[in-house]
Amino acid sequence: MMSKYLTPFAVLSGQFRGSIVRRWAIGEQKSAADTAQILTDHARRLNLVSRDMAVPGTALSEWNKRKQPPLWASLAAFDLILKRGWQPETHEDWAGFASLLFKLTPDVKLDNLGEFLPEGIDPHKASGWIAAAIEEDHHYRARKKLAAKDDDFH
Repeated sequence: MMSKYLTPFAVLSGQFRGSIVRRWAIGEQKSAADTAQILTDHARRLNLVSRDMAVPGTALSEWNKRKQPPLWASLAAFDLILKRGWQPETHEDWAGFASLLFKLTPDVKLDNLGEFLPEGIDPHKASGWIAAAIEEDHHYRARKKLAAKDDDFH
């Protein structure tokens, strides 16, 4: 997707998604290979991947260097870092938190937010960011649908 179509929310959440695997991996204090194994195992438990073998540690290092991990890795790292007690602080953190929480638990809505929020997360603050994530998802799907129609037209 070209950057001219990205909203400020998408930019912030994309920056967060690009760094979440690195943030989580730093806290593990293990080798890249061991960290990759933990991440892959957790992604498998969340049904994000079906691979039997872990990604190589070098792949994990490369994703972190380029700040472009695959979505499954970002979601698994996000879930793991939440289990560690991490909480969003900056606007980038909040945008990434809302975006990845919405992707990880698509049933999250503003009226059932309390069921999905980790302990210690301010529900009032989170609700605004979750609303932005939901809106961003709707806009993304609408743009994608329009692009498909435009491709069909040409």
